[in-house]
Amino acid sequence: MTAAAPGWIYLASRSPRRRELLEQIGMKHEVIDADVDEALLPGEAPGEYVLRLARAKAEDVASTNDLDAVVLGCDSVLELDGEVHGRPA
Repeated sequence: MTAAAPGWIYLASRSPRRRELLEQIGMKHEVIDADVDEALLPGEAPGEYVLRLARAKAEDVASTNDLDAVVLGCDSVLELDGEVHGRPA
């Protein structure tokens, strides 16, 4: 088990903006890529989609790395009129 110092988190997201936000608030963190299929499921609403992916990313990173710290899973998509159009640029 990898123990982290107090106040340390693992970020299960490659988003440069999320890293920047954590740095702005002084949160010590390490990025660990999650191995998650990010395909939209048939009939899946945008909110359900991003919640499912964020949870799956955090669970994947936590379970495959045996971490003793908080794992933050995140995701975002561009949604217009209830339809997912991919990641925001």
